[in-house]
Amino acid sequence: VRAVLKNGAGQQAAMPQQQAPIVVLASVELADLAAAREYVGRVEPIQTVELRPQVAGQIAQVHFKEGAAVKAGQLLFTLEPREYQATVAARRADLERAQANYDRAQKYHARLAAADARSVSASDLEMAESELLQGKAGVAQAKAALELAQINLGYTKITAPIAGQAGRANFTKGNYVTPQSGVLTTIVQMDPVRVTFSLPDRDYLDQLEAFQGSDGAVYDAQVTLSNGTLYPGSGTRDFESNVIDAQTGTMQMSLRYDNAQGLLIPGAVVRIRTKPVQSRVSPVIPNEAIMADGQGDYVYVVDGGDVAHQRRVTLGIQSGRMREVVAGLEGGERIITRGLQSVRDGVPVRPAAAASPNATKAPSELAQESGYDLTPLSPDAEGTN
Repeated sequence: VRAVLKNGAGQQAAMPQQQAPIVVLASVELADLAAAREYVGRVEPIQTVELRPQVAGQIAQVHFKEGAAVKAGQLLFTLEPREYQATVAARRADLERAQANYDRAQKYHARLAAADARSVSASDLEMAESELLQGKAGVAQAKAALELAQINLGYTKITAPIAGQAGRANFTKGNYVTPQSGVLTTIVQMDPVRVTFSLPDRDYLDQLEAFQGSDGAVYDAQVTLSNGTLYPGSGTRDFESNVIDAQTGTMQMSLRYDNAQGLLIPGAVVRIRTKPVQSRVSPVIPNEAIMADGQGDYVYVVDGGDVAHQRRVTLGIQSGRMREVVAGLEGGERIITRGLQSVRDGVPVRPAAAASPNATKAPSELAQESGYDLTPLSPDAEGTN
């Protein structure tokens, strides 16, 4: 390949091959840019219940073992019920008394209403109607008082509203407790649980875009426990906050995990590794190969005759020293990474030997340094995105 120069007489003179600039080349490689990302998260129970006494009384019995798993509806505490049983009996007697008064008022009103109008005064009839209404109201009041007494009696048996793991019993048998005494014990749901972490706003927007374009699973989310063990099973999207934290620029995200073995302990700190399910195969090049002018970004591509050609490119995501090329390059093409200061469009170049001290690292090595969880793909893998 020859580059031409015009001499003073207008004739073309050949540039000697030894005057062509020496450059370092790199091959454009295809890589899966669906990179995995890691975050620090914390395990949280989906439901937490603090059991408190609803009525006053002495604890007659504690029915559970501290720290044990409990079922929904399981009896945990019993308060001395005799006082409340007596109140129920008294309120039942009040109801019977009110019902008797109401029955008597009904009969009296019925007798006056059936009598000859000339033998019953209007005032007597009005009085009977008033007593009838009062008797009816007395029955309703007595029923309500009995129901309230039965509710209070029911509060002497304190049961677990959810299934989970019980904590410490803060009050034991013989202690007198009131609604102001505080928490008897705490129950946390252990299966399933949430893992909550802060997602940078840029990553959150990327996830939203991915979720909008798919009806199935979008991310594979793996958890690493504090001892380095990889937790079996992947999380599912559960909850995210409705605002971005103004101070940190992050969105709080929560993933739901099945936790039948109880390895995810509420309050524990874990590492979350998320990776898109769908691959994203694109050309990647080192940053040092990229140049820019008023028209945009470009690189120099070297053809089979070792001639450099300027090529406009559209760039994508960046990580460290590597950059995705959305358009303009294909896998396998050769680009110049060093010696660009002497290169012009259409001029021949002299590629440096592979063993030259000036040789750059391969894009695959730079990709690993840049944080891509990638392995450059073979040509057979092209088009799997």
